[in-house]
Amino acid sequence: MARRTSNQQPLKDVIDDWLNGHPMARRAKETQIVHLWGDLLGLMVKNHTSSVSFRNGRLTVTLDSAAIRHELSFARTQIVESLNKELGSEMVTELVLN
Repeated sequence: MARRTSNQQPLKDVIDDWLNGHPMARRAKETQIVHLWGDLLGLMVKNHTSSVSFRNGRLTVTLDSAAIRHELSFARTQIVESLNKELGSEMVTELVLN
């Protein structure tokens, strides 16, 4: 009798495979970017963020603190790299701080 091989895999992998093949996959990643902003940069930045939007590779963030905006402007490249690393793809190409 032939031995059967298992096709078991983690649920996360199954969902990721399905999302990658689905037309709404990009939209799901765009939504994830908006939620990652506060999670990656911490509670203080999240509390001073009034809006976050993403379109065509550009992440636009409006902050109510000039001091925080100034500090984040020095770390733009690192923030973009962190977001893309967390997403697993190069989605964010530009960070605009307002």
